[in-house]
Amino acid sequence: MATTTRRAPHPAVRLSMLVGLALAGSTLAACASSTDGGGDETASESPSDDGTGGETTSEPTADAPSMAPDAATMTIEAGATGKGLPSGVDGPTEGGTGAAWSAEQGLLYVITYGSSTCPLVAEPDATVQGTEVVVTFVEIPDDSVCTMDLVPATSVVAVPDDVDASAEVTAVLGDQGSVVVPPAVDGATGEVAWVEAQ
Repeated sequence: MATTTRRAPHPAVRLSMLVGLALAGSTLAACASSTDGGGDETASESPSDDGTGGETTSEPTADAPSMAPDAATMTIEAGATGKGLPSGVDGPTEGGTGAAWSAEQGLLYVITYGSSTCPLVAEPDATVQGTEVVVTFVEIPDDSVCTMDLVPATSVVAVPDDVDASAEVTAVLGDQGSVVVPPAVDGATGEVAWVEAQ
């Protein structure tokens, strides 16, 4: 009885087979993650094999721009940021930058309009220079890819204790301009002062 031996494929054939399998896998992964216009692109929560025999679950990234809280319901504390306007605030239709006292003592709402993917947000703490409260903004990296929409974003900024919120306060909002913020209202959001359009 004759015996036959199977020869291993040539190394070049092996390499082309591996490349083909890798490309097919990435194509399938891309197809599996894309959606039609109404699908949900959040990560799957079903278990998957991690290659070691154990199971893992995928979870959405917590700091993705779409995960920002709504400004109307976010926690009011220094450094908080949210998409949209605070509860009870109406914004100008053409956008702008403004400030108002929040319902929490010593905390100022700073509202900006800009790209939804690159919102202009304020630093958590303001400083006092002379008689003015100075708010600075977090720099948006030069290599950021920003959408060309115009939406509001709200930042909560702590104001130094020696600022008298019961009187009008001049606030310098970075390079956006200055406003005179009306006095705070106990337990409620104050009136928003908007930077005048140039």
